[in-house]
Amino acid sequence: MKIALIGAGSHFFESVFLELGQTPELHGAEVVLYDIDAERMQLIDRVGRRISDHFGAGFRISSTQDLPTVLEGANIAITSIGVHGPAASWHKMDVEAVARFGIMQTTGDTVGPSGFSQGLRIIPIFIELTKAMERYCPDCIILNHSNPMAAICRTVKKYSNIKIIGYCHNVAQSLPIFAGLLDVEAQDLDFLVGGINHMTWLLSLRHKGRDVYPELKRRILNSEAQKGQQFTKDLLQAMDLFMMGGDRHIIEFFPHARQSSDPKALHYGLKWRSDMISENLLSEELTRGAAQLQARAEGTKPLYIPKHVTPEAMGQQIKALTQGPDIVHVVNIPNEGAIPNLPDWALVEVKAVVGQHGARPVFVGDLPAQAARWTLAQIYAHELTIEAAAEQSRSKAIQALACDPMIRDFHEAEQVLDALIEVQGDRLNSFVKK
Repeated sequence: MKIALIGAGSHFFESVFLELGQTPELHGAEVVLYDIDAERMQLIDRVGRRISDHFGAGFRISSTQDLPTVLEGANIAITSIGVHGPAASWHKMDVEAVARFGIMQTTGDTVGPSGFSQGLRIIPIFIELTKAMERYCPDCIILNHSNPMAAICRTVKKYSNIKIIGYCHNVAQSLPIFAGLLDVEAQDLDFLVGGINHMTWLLSLRHKGRDVYPELKRRILNSEAQKGQQFTKDLLQAMDLFMMGGDRHIIEFFPHARQSSDPKALHYGLKWRSDMISENLLSEELTRGAAQLQARAEGTKPLYIPKHVTPEAMGQQIKALTQGPDIVHVVNIPNEGAIPNLPDWALVEVKAVVGQHGARPVFVGDLPAQAARWTLAQIYAHELTIEAAAEQSRSKAIQALACDPMIRDFHEAEQVLDALIEVQGDRLNSFVKK
């Protein structure tokens, strides 16, 4: 087996190596790293070798900056590609450029002008990647972790024959919250979700066969909102549905994100993304984490072996996809009738049966009308973003921004696009007004 790690300078790949090492059925695999940043890639290469030795996994590890080399004959490609730039500087540029319009992004990786800019810049990368994959590894499956998740996965399905499955931890991280509110064990909860990445609706919740969703709603609405769940509570009050993922992600799908134009006085206790980036760069925790990773790579500090796999569970996913048996996991895949009142081609976040057949969605049923209204709007906005990026079309870019919930009028859409072009320079010069 050959596993390609694309964007392998991402620190996320340390956990991937750990999960591969903890999956004996994958031992002996060839693991090839690829990244445009050789220094960051070599750090993960060294960590990966230590992990392989620790588990006696016998991984055949190599690193390259030649794309055909990493792709040739690959069975699985795990992608964690970023376009935030050095120290998230490109991302920060976007966030600050649109602040003068009163648009305060709190995450900006999926929706809003910053998420849109990220989409315009990363979608062409995935189109080129899949063209190369069709030549060098046409049967390879991409396990994607890059954002905007839905737009990227839809791009791959729309413009290539390569299989792709998207993974996100938001749903899994919500389950302990539910368990705490209900005073039960998280593993005893059964749930049904539907929607798109970062905008996933909780549709059903049961504890040992008993419907506990009404009780969960009651407890949330009758108690003080937890940190990061204040807007979520208001949304539940209005829509009678809980949305997974936390305030800073989900508020950007709604006009409420523009209630304040002051970055120091955002509603719901949220922080402006630019300030979050600045704080992260100066944070002791981030500095310490980077130093510890370096020490683990050099062998001057013992490996960190977690007791539990990450919600993405890459070792388990690859084993299921290549050897079986089937497992059930929340993933991002084409709808294919799972949610009948959404388009079959739409990329949805749902439970799926993952196995040697790929990933088949579990039937969900229609989204309630109040959920379908917001979900459909975002599906079609993403479709315009995808086409704008693929065609390098300024007119479609303006149309996509005009459909964004953070844009207040059609004139503003073009002004915001030009502000993004100005700060991104050559990275968006295809969209300059001719």
